[in-house]
Amino acid sequence: MKPPIVLSRGKLSYLVEKFEGELHTHHGVIKLEELKGKSFGDTIATHLGVEFKIIPFKLAEFFKHFKRGATPLMPKDIGAIIALTSLSPDSMIFDAGTGSGMLAAYLAYFNKFGEVLTVEKRKDFAMIAKRNFKIAGLKNIHQVIGDALFVADGLKKEFDLVVLDMKDDVAFIPKAKKMLRVGGYIAIYNPYIESARNVYEELRKNDFRELEAFEILKIDLDIKRVGTRTSTTTWHTGYIVIGRKY
Repeated sequence: MKPPIVLSRGKLSYLVEKFEGELHTHHGVIKLEELKGKSFGDTIATHLGVEFKIIPFKLAEFFKHFKRGATPLMPKDIGAIIALTSLSPDSMIFDAGTGSGMLAAYLAYFNKFGEVLTVEKRKDFAMIAKRNFKIAGLKNIHQVIGDALFVADGLKKEFDLVVLDMKDDVAFIPKAKKMLRVGGYIAIYNPYIESARNVYEELRKNDFRELEAFEILKIDLDIKRVGTRTSTTTWHTGYIVIGRKY
């Protein structure tokens, strides 16, 4: 067993990147050297005797434990983009607006034999994403710090998928049309419905087909001894617009 690993106790969990030093929790202190020689499924106790289960750092932990700068896309939205754009394990993907790297990491994970080129204007966000990619062990992501509109002009490769989470998304759409292979997809995320309408109209002007614009709501269930009912919390995050180049 090698780091990174996760220490879990119910809904509480901690990411451990190295087996040295101490981890201070609300339930006491864990001496991380004690993890050496242990296996997944074992437990480790704090100095107060509270036990944590040792589990692998997997895809499900990305959203829980990645460091954040920009607000990341939720897994429910990432899943829709992956499913509806026919992502295959050998795709060429252009990701504009890296942010914390959440979307790029998920795309790279499912794109094991392909590449993800991700572009971010802000150096501070890009550095956070770089750390997240390293923790996840993802080696098929290429990062560029700069303006995606200018970066795209210097690219000669064709892409299977272009994903946009950026302010200048409408201006980027004609460039995306040139970058994409025939049959390739574009997916655009926006937090506001007016912006989603704008990119939808621009995609139509640029002759993209199979247009879809939607939001995905996550509604949790309250499961109690007396019964189960829909939670009053509805998880809305943003709007997704998808198109395809013919």
